[in-house]
Amino acid sequence: MYSLLAIILQFLSGSIMYSYLIAKLLGINLCLIGDRNPGLTNLWRAKGIKFGIIGLLLDYFKGIFPLILFITNDIIHDELLISIIAFFGILGHAFSPILRFKGGKAIATSFGAWTVLTKWEALTILGITFLLFTFLKPKDLKRQDNYITVLLGFLILLPYILYKFYIGHVHLILFYMGNMGVISYKYWYDWIKYFKKRNS
Repeated sequence: MYSLLAIILQFLSGSIMYSYLIAKLLGINLCLIGDRNPGLTNLWRAKGIKFGIIGLLLDYFKGIFPLILFITNDIIHDELLISIIAFFGILGHAFSPILRFKGGKAIATSFGAWTVLTKWEALTILGITFLLFTFLKPKDLKRQDNYITVLLGFLILLPYILYKFYIGHVHLILFYMGNMGVISYKYWYDWIKYFKKRNS
């Protein structure tokens, strides 16, 4: 009963498109900006760093809430179940019913989910990778183009996940596979287009 409730609530939390709604309040349709993704990157493009950070924090915390309430109150404690619930938050963002199941790319929401699952470990790996690549990214990528950063970050995270799997945390590799599957679906066209351009 509580498991199903947590899954539903986490999906609904994930499906609230904060960046899109903030932009709407400001008279902007994110689906007409940049790559037409209704997420925080295009909010950042349209309204700058202040609103971008607001969108980032809201998307991050919806990857944590309300799941963290079930965990801290010891209602749900099975690691595999927690991973499933966290994954539904990502699905909610990526395929939001608010936007007819189109949704955003779920990176910030994924960061929130990884924080729940590994405390600060996975988040630190991803954060350091993203930060370094921001300064070292190829010159042919624009400042807001983060699709290669995302790919690199999750590839660098993989050894950590494999180590955790080796010591018995099977739920993490299952969550990683699901998370990577959603991200690949969202970024596949960008990755293919970029590498074709690099090889041409």
